[in-house]
Amino acid sequence: MNENSPYIYNKVTIVGVGLMGGSLGMALKDKGVAKEVMGWGRNEGRLAAARELGAIDRGTRDRGEALAGTDLLVFATPIGVTSRIAPEWFADAPPGCMITDMVSVKGTLVDDLTALAGPRRYYASSHPLCGSEDTGVGAARPDLFDGKLCLITPVPKTKKPAIGGVQSLWQALGMTVISMAPTRHDQVVAAVSHFPLLLASALINQIGDEKLLKFSGTGLLDTTRIAGSSPVMWAEIITANKKAVLGQLDGMMETLMLVKQHVKSGDPARIKGWLQRASRRRRKM
Repeated sequence: MNENSPYIYNKVTIVGVGLMGGSLGMALKDKGVAKEVMGWGRNEGRLAAARELGAIDRGTRDRGEALAGTDLLVFATPIGVTSRIAPEWFADAPPGCMITDMVSVKGTLVDDLTALAGPRRYYASSHPLCGSEDTGVGAARPDLFDGKLCLITPVPKTKKPAIGGVQSLWQALGMTVISMAPTRHDQVVAAVSHFPLLLASALINQIGDEKLLKFSGTGLLDTTRIAGSSPVMWAEIITANKKAVLGQLDGMMETLMLVKQHVKSGDPARIKGWLQRASRRRRKM
């Protein structure tokens, strides 16, 4: 950060410029939060596309170049990639650098990365609750974060300046920030994100005859939208958050048995009461 600059950050380095990293770069530039946005990736073609779309100012495949002079480092890579590459990035990050990630399952990652920060760098984990079933920087947009929630997940060893800095970052991009423990985070996202993806996929797979899909109305389209998301990405997420997702699946099995009993009873009042409860909860959203 530079107190003498109109920008919050002089240089932000984003590791991974897909949908989330690209949208972050666009938002940082659109809202005047960063003077320069540097993107790092292994594919020159994707970096070039990110530059053409205005998601980054410069792109590089060289870690040293990416880190030189940066005051904010953001990992916008999947949890497996982030865990694997973080040690060398943390070791080479400039003293005083603010660091965060955007991974959707925290597990032991937060403790592991907090230990890497040492006394000279500031790390706090975060997770913007937004996205799209589309992937890649071509789907990125600067307003992705506007009005959305961002969860930050500090642990006892997280430095207070890191918490404040990461909170300020997402607030500057128009987000409401809520803080919670990593374990609570994983329970929350299992309920509101990971399990719904499985449910949408189960629903579309339940229609065994694909010829029936041509009769789909907006109801099926709306409830299965996220089933079109990246299978590779979601397989990793669900595996990483297995325990919390299994808890949601157990609960749904009980719920489906209850629904079966309501339908089997042939009593419209029972079905109506259950549907009314769902309708009230949906309207509150």
